[in-house]
Amino acid sequence: MPVPPNQLDPIETDFLGDMAQDDHSLHEIFGFVRNHRPQASDDEVLAAGREIVSKWLDRGWLQLAGDGNMWGAARSVADLLPLIDRLGTDVTRYFVGSPWLRLTPQAVNDVPWLRGTA
Repeated sequence: MPVPPNQLDPIETDFLGDMAQDDHSLHEIFGFVRNHRPQASDDEVLAAGREIVSKWLDRGWLQLAGDGNMWGAARSVADLLPLIDRLGTDVTRYFVGSPWLRLTPQAVNDVPWLRGTA
């Protein structure tokens, strides 16, 4: 079911457009949050990024990218939220094993403007 543009916050819109171009490492989601909210504390960046990951997982928008060597600390998307919770604010910056992610076809189906960018 398409997601109306007004249901996406500016961080989601920015990150969706970027992810439509290529795969991103998990920690980069938090980098987008930090770019949009430069005054936010690490805890605030963590909470906002985790919320995006949670929403996108619920919508079926994320999948692991590449082969198993690129997945790092996650073997499936079900591992992402527990990984975020385990690492805490350390997940908000580059870390060895940060899994690579890509958008699913469901994301492109749900966000029509992505069709022209992918």
